[in-house]
Amino acid sequence: MKKVVAVLFIFSVLFADSDINKKLDLILQKIESLEKRVKAQENEIKFLKEKMKTQESKIKTQEIETKNQFAIKSCDKLKVVSLKYTYFDEIIPYYFLEIKIKNTYPKEVTFIKGTLYAEDKDRVKILEDFIERKVDIKPGKIITIKKKHLINNELENYLKDENPKNLNIYFAPTRVEFKDGSKIECFN
Repeated sequence: MKKVVAVLFIFSVLFADSDINKKLDLILQKIESLEKRVKAQENEIKFLKEKMKTQESKIKTQEIETKNQFAIKSCDKLKVVSLKYTYFDEIIPYYFLEIKIKNTYPKEVTFIKGTLYAEDKDRVKILEDFIERKVDIKPGKIITIKKKHLINNELENYLKDENPKNLNIYFAPTRVEFKDGSKIECFN
């Protein structure tokens, strides 16, 4: 910019024509006007970039909140990690069950009520056990529930001969309560 002004100045001194001086002044004024516009647009771009960052942050926060709200309303966030069972052939035969359940809700769970299912590879339910417990499961943590299950039908006898790796095991809750007092009711 300074070089242009210097060249124009030298040019105006050499030719000292008032008409040329007027034209040079107009050119200089236009250059200054353009510089001001560029500066104003740079400031506007900077402002818009900052506003865009703020909006992106708000969108990410809203996305997390929406995901959490959806997760809280979902009925499939208690996952069975494993099921171990031991068969006891007593007068009334039973299984001793050891169930590990993981909380994938974003909140701490304090109460669960629902049914544990074990299906064979053909999707035939060979075990159905009702669970209702006060628990303390922080998000992402696993608890172990131990209980006795009396054999109610012939299909449940097949469980003792089935390899646990061949089973599809899941928990279908009907009610889940959270530490903050909220709860969900699930109807499968």
